[in-house]
Order: sequence, then structure tokens, then C-alpha cells
Amino acid sequence: MNPPKTSAVTEHRFEPDALSALARQHAAMPLRRAGPLVELVIVGVAAMLDGQPDMPTIVLWGSRTGITDIGNRLVSCVEIAREPVFPFDFLASQPIVAATTLRKRFSCIENALYQPWPDDAATHWQRARTLAAAWLRAGRCQRVICGQAEPDSPRKGEHTGRWQMHWA
Repeated sequence: MNPPKTSAVTEHRFEPDALSALARQHAAMPLRRAGPLVELVIVGVAAMLDGQPDMPTIVLWGSRTGITDIGNRLVSCVEIAREPVFPFDFLASQPIVAATTLRKRFSCIENALYQPWPDDAATHWQRARTLAAAWLRAGRCQRVICGQAEPDSPRKGEHTGRWQMHWA
């Protein structure tokens, strides 16, 4: 089998309102519990699949700061409002909300997996590329989209996503 083909890394940057509007435009269902992390995944995958043929696809994504930032904001809200909230359900559900939305919107997506992100970006991308190549060689899919979603990163008020496609 030939080695997998790989696209260049595509980077997207969005202001918060623009990201929310674009994510809702691309979603096939209401995004009730989706935060910027999920919105970045939806918009990034939609951009990668735009104009592409329909083929079995797996999405593998991670975030270095996303879940931590959301958790810190929720804790800050609790401290300021002095009201009890239950953020753990919400935080744990973000990768599931992303996967469910992607599977309903794009029939070619067979699985969407969140992977924890080490501090070293090179390690994340190497691990993602290695998994993509292994899945393609094993015939688990014909295309893998790897991504990084970072709400409010690298500067406050701007959400960033980086995406790369691998195919057989």
C-alpha cells in the first residue's frame, strides 16, 4: 500500500460571534450545550470536507487549553455569582457534543475522537499523524481529519483551529 497523502495544515481564526454564527450554520441540529471548543471542531471539519468526495472519514482532534479554560471560566462564574453550578457534566460532554453533531451533519464521518493534548504541540501532531496512517493502512477508513481546537488562543477574544487531512 502507498503511504497516505497529507494536506497542508489549515489554520482558522474567528472572533467569538462569527464563530458561533458559522457553527450554527454548519450544524444539522441545535447547539444547546456547545461552547467555542465544539464550534471550532464543527467549523474546522466543515471547511476540510467542503468540496471533498464522500468517503468513510474519522475525525481525531484535541485541545491543549480548551477544557481547562472552560473549567476556569465556570469556576470564576461560581465564585462571582456565589451560585452552585455543575460544570463537570458540561465539560465532559463537549467531545460527545462535537462527535454527535459531526455524525449527524456529515454522513461520511464514522467516528469523531477527542484525544488529550500534551504540552508539546509536536507530540500531539506526531501522535495524530501516526494514528491516521495506521487507521488508513488498516482500512478502518479512507480519510482522517486531524485537528487542534483552541478557544481564546493565542490571544483573548480569538478562537483558533488547525486542521490537516490524511487519505489513502
